[in-house]
Amino acid sequence: MRPRPPQAFHIRAMEPDDKPAILALARSLTQFFPEDVIELISQSLNTRPVLLGDLGKEVVGFLVYAVRDSHTAEIVWMGVKEEYHGLGLGSLMLDTLEKTLADQGIQKLVASTLSYTVKYKPFEKVRTFYYHRGFTSMGIQNNYYEDGMDRLILVKNL
Repeated sequence: MRPRPPQAFHIRAMEPDDKPAILALARSLTQFFPEDVIELISQSLNTRPVLLGDLGKEVVGFLVYAVRDSHTAEIVWMGVKEEYHGLGLGSLMLDTLEKTLADQGIQKLVASTLSYTVKYKPFEKVRTFYYHRGFTSMGIQNNYYEDGMDRLILVKNL
């Protein structure tokens, strides 16, 4: 049985004043977000819808997404503060996103992450999270990232 999230955890839309806290959180997750992607995350916060999870005034999670067409949305960036991993906070954000998208008539949610062809332990947790949440593999895009690493594309029907 998975641990229950703290009762004070709230999910809400990002407000402009939240951006510095989200970027600080992303910077703290160096094993997932190297410094060279922080600017990409920052740009996404200006142009994409963002859900965040907070405990009181502390931002402990974020989920950036994009609606690609009338049937499909994509998770662009997602992160949860390290000490809250395994408490179900990512799942709560994903539940909120899935309900929001389904209410809009979106039928498919896509996510991508570092492929299992790349042996890097932190992303084993990411892939496990998505698989446990009902995503399935659509395939691998070889040499997708600038450093030549492969990308795993995942999909979930809503």
